[in-house]
Amino acid sequence: MSPQAFRQLMRMHPAAVNIIATGKAPQRTGMTVSAFMSLGVEPPSVVCAINRNAFSYAHMVENQVFSVNTLAVEHNELAKLFAGQAPVFGDERFDAQLWDHFDSGSPCLRQAVMSLECRLIRQVQESTHCLMVGEVISGRHNEAALPLLYRDGQWVTTSEDLRMVPIEATDTR
Repeated sequence: MSPQAFRQLMRMHPAAVNIIATGKAPQRTGMTVSAFMSLGVEPPSVVCAINRNAFSYAHMVENQVFSVNTLAVEHNELAKLFAGQAPVFGDERFDAQLWDHFDSGSPCLRQAVMSLECRLIRQVQESTHCLMVGEVISGRHNEAALPLLYRDGQWVTTSEDLRMVPIEATDTR
């Protein structure tokens, strides 16, 4: 399969939009990513795929801690900012009214759907990217926030009418 065909297929996969961030002020940096998932619960761990050429990659390795901030639908401009779609870089992206920090110093988005503080425990190099495995140290969440999703080049979200049904109540026959 060609890289272009693969890229087009992957655009159809809806994914939560996250900002992976690292560093303490005034040396903070971050990037918008959708390649993030939970890995395990013992210990609590996550993995995100980071391009090794990205500015934030070297800082994550150097700091050995990072945060994952799942964006709410009202954060679409913030997603664009951290995706490099505005001429603002590094620590300038972290508006003090929007950002706090974890005990490790990693940036924490105040109104994120969820934010995780992670300690880098492993790196797996593959092609142009590195899988960054983090042990989750702590976390916060905002139950009222609707998640921002990315699909086929568009910012979308779940429907407010979507009803969440507990798994136990689902008929699996």
